[in-house]
Amino acid sequence: MPNWMVGIDTGGTFTDVAALEVGSHTLHVTKVPSTPDDPSRAVLNGLTTLMQEFPGITPGDIGFFAHGTTVATNALLEHKGVVAGLLTNRGFRAVYELRGGIRPMDADSIDTFWEKPAPLVRQRNIEEIDGRIAFDGSELDPLDEAGVREAVRRLKAKGVTAIAVVYLFSFMNPDHETRTARIIQEEFPGCRVSLSSLIFPVIREYHRISTTVVDAYVGPVIENYLRRLSTRLRELGLTTEQQFIMQSNGGLMRVDIAANYPNQTLLSGPAAGVVFGGQLGQAIGEPNVVTFDMGGTSTDIAVLVNGQHQESRDGKISHQDVGTPMIHINTLGAGGGTIAWIGPDGLLKAGPQSAGAMPGPACYGNGGEQAAVTDANLVLGYLEPSALVGGKVKLDAALSREAIRRKVAEPLGVSLEEAALGIVKVVNVNMEVDTRLTFAERGLDHRNFALVAFGGAGPVHATRVARNVGIPRVVVPPYPGISCAMGLLQTDVKHFYLRSHPSPLTVMPVDTINGLFRELEGRALDEAKLEGFSLDQVELLHQMDLRYPYQGYELTVSCQAPPFSEADKETVRRAFDQAHLQVYAISAPNEIPEVVNLRVVSVSKVPHLELPDIERGGPSAEAAKTGVRRARFEEFPDYIDTPVYRKDLLKQGNIIEGPAIIEQLDSTTVLLPQQRAEVVRYGAIIITVEA
Repeated sequence: MPNWMVGIDTGGTFTDVAALEVGSHTLHVTKVPSTPDDPSRAVLNGLTTLMQEFPGITPGDIGFFAHGTTVATNALLEHKGVVAGLLTNRGFRAVYELRGGIRPMDADSIDTFWEKPAPLVRQRNIEEIDGRIAFDGSELDPLDEAGVREAVRRLKAKGVTAIAVVYLFSFMNPDHETRTARIIQEEFPGCRVSLSSLIFPVIREYHRISTTVVDAYVGPVIENYLRRLSTRLRELGLTTEQQFIMQSNGGLMRVDIAANYPNQTLLSGPAAGVVFGGQLGQAIGEPNVVTFDMGGTSTDIAVLVNGQHQESRDGKISHQDVGTPMIHINTLGAGGGTIAWIGPDGLLKAGPQSAGAMPGPACYGNGGEQAAVTDANLVLGYLEPSALVGGKVKLDAALSREAIRRKVAEPLGVSLEEAALGIVKVVNVNMEVDTRLTFAERGLDHRNFALVAFGGAGPVHATRVARNVGIPRVVVPPYPGISCAMGLLQTDVKHFYLRSHPSPLTVMPVDTINGLFRELEGRALDEAKLEGFSLDQVELLHQMDLRYPYQGYELTVSCQAPPFSEADKETVRRAFDQAHLQVYAISAPNEIPEVVNLRVVSVSKVPHLELPDIERGGPSAEAAKTGVRRARFEEFPDYIDTPVYRKDLLKQGNIIEGPAIIEQLDSTTVLLPQQRAEVVRYGAIIITVEA
């Protein structure tokens, strides 16, 4: 019987693999280089490497497979989506290009070269269609079917391969959109069609258009990727039906269904890391955490209060507005592959450009000539040239020194060591600013949080970032470089289904409320069956989005499942008043709130990863000490002998005083002077930032 769960997360530089044997809770991890030209090759390489390193695992033994991917995100970041078109009501073709009145904010407001982000659909590929649905869902004017056919033919002739359809008030009545979809398939078989009434059936025209356009733009890319991946997995012998992909909301979705909802995978990889950070924090007694995921290309930062992440419904990915529910994550271009360069002002910069996986930092020896953050860490002595990924990746310190000398030290007129230290300082400051802003956005006190550092480069930089920001503790997971892959095995299958139906709460008939909830429940249960779950495995949560009269945005409250009664309206009303008071420190209990959206959340439980504990020991970590290495810290004017420890030899209860370096297969932890590390449950390390 298949008894292994496998999670594979594809990053910009490495692809991480975590495998758990369900019965014994045996955990195996490994890493392989990513293959940006075709990420599915890295997934197959990861599985193959796993089975080579641990021969007890065969494809037939894998009963659960979860995947985190950046394919959809990269298609947006690199502008490598398909040529997409847009059909909308006559007179509304400019709504998308106006971009909701976007204007420069913060640092952009003083950038004389600022430009509005380019739309994913050009004006020449936007077609206006006659026909109109009224605000209450009634038909004002019939759909011009002949006009639709002519518009589709024009778009086809222009090379469009995906079409977004967004009509006014389609969330109240989708008939015009569904009829348009049938016409498109008749005129243009094989064209991908994204309907706003399915993708994002809510009010606010611009965000509905933008979200649906994103879906059309990346849809064929992610669909082709998932189809190719599924084929290769079958060829390898992985036959389980339980194959899932991570969603932006922190839940899983079956791979074949994900192809229909590509916009829900935009934060697939980073979301898994946030889930893992929250779970680990709860397990070791740190309910309030800020996750700090620093990989090869970017750093993702998220704040969790009492183990709960914040959900965003108006997020931005590569400057594109996306209304699909997603974990609120701040992302910046700061990773091990981040390139250092001299700006026009003569000052040292770091990022957002990245050397990526190929050619990678100069020290990889793949032809990279730019000085990257990993090169600086190697020159400063934080990394062991032969120890990266357990020795699978050899680093050439001479190449790092040459790149830093030529690209940074000589142009600035400083020594090699000062240049390397400067690169690390600059990238750290970038991350410190974003960390502070993440707390400031929510009005939270950073002194009440612990920083959970993961990603291959996270534990190298986290102790300095935490010290400079003022965060009192850093938590390093047992396998920090594999944490996102492990997070894939610590969540459930989750879907959101919603419908906009604006109406005052007291006026909205309970029959309408129950009818809408039943409709959403039907969709949820149908997709659960497609994913292989029985109805008794599915939990349905019911919610309403409400606002006071004349407000622009709403809050979400839980409510009674159908049958919903008149008495339940009062319960929802008071819950909304209380939520408004908590969020805004004010409420208006005499006002009648307005229902904006009805929402059903479907949760299907799957087995979760349980971290194995490690052996207990005394305070002394001498048995894990492997020697010393010369390393440079800001606190000292020159390199010093720094103790080096092997993570796999540490025991629970061991204490290490900084400065020190802790090495393991998937990452390296740098402990600064005046810091203390203690090994706790599961092999996690808690670092007191100011000991």
